[in-house]
Amino acid sequence: MIFLFRASLLLLISISCYADKETIKTTENTLTPNNESPFNVMFGLSPFIGVVGIEYQRNNHAFGIGLPERLSYRYYYNPKKDTMYLGTFLGKYDISDVNETVNGFRYSDVDTALFGVGTGYRWQWPSGWNVNASISLQYTDNEYSNSGSSEKATETLLTIFPGISIGYKF
Repeated sequence: MIFLFRASLLLLISISCYADKETIKTTENTLTPNNESPFNVMFGLSPFIGVVGIEYQRNNHAFGIGLPERLSYRYYYNPKKDTMYLGTFLGKYDISDVNETVNGFRYSDVDTALFGVGTGYRWQWPSGWNVNASISLQYTDNEYSNSGSSEKATETLLTIFPGISIGYKF
């Protein structure tokens, strides 16, 4: 987990250094002045926001919060146009009554912590609507337990998580 955290931190630092050297194109913005709000409400299935979330964007940097419990950071190369982005996210959620069997034991509760890095592309329309498609590498740590019992099991996964979401800047 520490390795993934360090790798994503190095990725974010290198992204910002690369972006500072990138030349800015002089074409018009996709967004109209009425829709240049820094807030973007999104829904869909995304590693960065979960199922539903809100994002605050300032210039190229965006910070998001979503459900189930998700925090994210994204760097947009062209903040007011169709653009590629890179980002990182972390989250946590607990589920009861799952009836999972791990190593021959049946568990009813699972606590999940996750962390990941990914990339994607956002299509932005002048009306404020946008669509995000993304793919990420996600590290997941699951802990299974039963209420009233000290028996626990853990499981770690490294998965590829694709996502798509629809958003609106307001």
